[in-house]
Amino acid sequence: MTHYRILLRDGSQRTREATRTRTDAHSLYLEERAAGAWREVMTVPLTDVSSLHRRFTENDGSWTWLKERLPGPGGVHGWH
Repeated sequence: MTHYRILLRDGSQRTREATRTRTDAHSLYLEERAAGAWREVMTVPLTDVSSLHRRFTENDGSWTWLKERLPGPGGVHGWH
């Protein structure tokens, strides 16, 4: 599973593991696959999201966070 970090407009951040991200007109959803169905891991109102980052592991084992584009409404990023 991929690690995502959400930077919020209030300056705080949240980190979660998820298989995919998606949005609708109001929220960002982080989801995982469980028993053949998608299950929400976390939901954040889009008005609260400053940016979304995905964690990558470098060859030396260190982590790098790269900024991700938010999927457009109805869009999905990650494994389908």
